[in-house]
Amino acid sequence: MRPIGGELELKAYSSNSYFTDSGRSSLRLFLRSLNNKDKKYLLPNFYCSVIESIFIEENIKYSFYKINKNLTFDEKEILKKDFDVLYIINYFGIKMEVNSSTFEDKIIIEDNVFFNNFDNSSKYKNWFAFNSFRKISQLSSGSLIKTNLKLDLDLIKNSDASFHNIKNIAKNIKYEFVNNNLFSEEEYIDKFNEAENKINLQKDIYPMNSDCISHLISLDIKDEQIIRKKRFEQLFEIFPNECINKESLYYSFFIISIKNRDNFRKLLINNNIFLPIHWPKNNTNNLLYDTIISIPLFSIYTDKEFDYLINKIKGVYEKL
Repeated sequence: MRPIGGELELKAYSSNSYFTDSGRSSLRLFLRSLNNKDKKYLLPNFYCSVIESIFIEENIKYSFYKINKNLTFDEKEILKKDFDVLYIINYFGIKMEVNSSTFEDKIIIEDNVFFNNFDNSSKYKNWFAFNSFRKISQLSSGSLIKTNLKLDLDLIKNSDASFHNIKNIAKNIKYEFVNNNLFSEEEYIDKFNEAENKINLQKDIYPMNSDCISHLISLDIKDEQIIRKKRFEQLFEIFPNECINKESLYYSFFIISIKNRDNFRKLLINNNIFLPIHWPKNNTNNLLYDTIISIPLFSIYTDKEFDYLINKIKGVYEKL
């Protein structure tokens, strides 16, 4: 489904843009369009397990290429492999690129899960890219697609995904708990988990909720990025050597790599600080699964809360 609403407000997302309810729906839309299921895919060996589960569910052939500990890959090594579609993840706001002329006969999928907006800056001849707003913003659902390829848009349902409303209820419970001392943290977590279970079971493709599109238009991305960049720089002063996403173009998380990551995370939990891991270990062999941890930069945390976070992280790290 093409976006509905003010063309001027959505102009930044360009005329070949589409919206679905989630990143996984956007990926399914590509895989189910035309003859894409018959192609051979090359995936990075550092990824969210949801990606592989979708390929398995769609009964699609795939193999892996290596991602190094600094998030780079060897283009020459990729060229030795047999594939039709190269899947690139632009990790943590970093733009990963391959030579467009070298891969002119291939399709490039760019997974921009950590980007708010993006373009075909590498001028790939056959290009499909998508993100996930719910992973990097306050939106409860939504994914932006940009592509120069044809898609079967009739695959998108004409109703909202069921997880969207549940996620909104969870967010409202959390707001009331934090600001008005209503409900409980357990109620928020239970409702959030219910929404996550719903999306994990979902196989159909839905449009982005119209309210979320309206909120997307109203988001002040520029001011948000100023705040996040400032916080990124604060953390970089403490962890200049441990940071692995120094070249970020878009700020959402500050990523550090440390050998004793699990003990570090455990000590932080004891201080009531729960940092996410991108991503839990899966079937591929990559040291990144065991060493990195993500520090959120979002403005939903006040400066006072963020300063507390930094001091606790610094104190725990120095004791390791």
